[in-house]
Amino acid sequence: MNVRLSLLRLTLLAVIAPIFLMSVADVALACEVGEQMCHGECIPSTSICILEPFPGGVTEIPSGDVGLKAFEYYINNGVWQLVYKIGVAATVFSGVLGGFQIIISNGDSSKIDEGKKRFIVSIYALIVLLLAGVILSFLNPVGFVNG
Repeated sequence: MNVRLSLLRLTLLAVIAPIFLMSVADVALACEVGEQMCHGECIPSTSICILEPFPGGVTEIPSGDVGLKAFEYYINNGVWQLVYKIGVAATVFSGVLGGFQIIISNGDSSKIDEGKKRFIVSIYALIVLLLAGVILSFLNPVGFVNG
């Protein structure tokens, strides 16, 4: 019975101690009036704190960008860069896979043609991805900023 009671006390201590320590840390990092805490630093209370920072360490959307402007800022500074990197990686992987298909075809012309087709399609996809910034800025020069 004493062992169970001791385990219960340790469990409660393990749960309560971090909560207490977090509240002490928040008091130590209090912001000025008109500011809010965002990822360990104070930002203006009119700015929007982003839950997951963008690549490059951007943690807030400036106060002038509200509504649709905030959505454009989010797409231009975070989602676009992530999708672009994933797309480039996928097309390069597809090209390498097409090359391996050609290598391991063992002289079978249908497998060689399939590998060539995959490789050529991946080259076209890579070209489209590399030109995507130009295409998007041509279609919507106000909303898309190639960062």
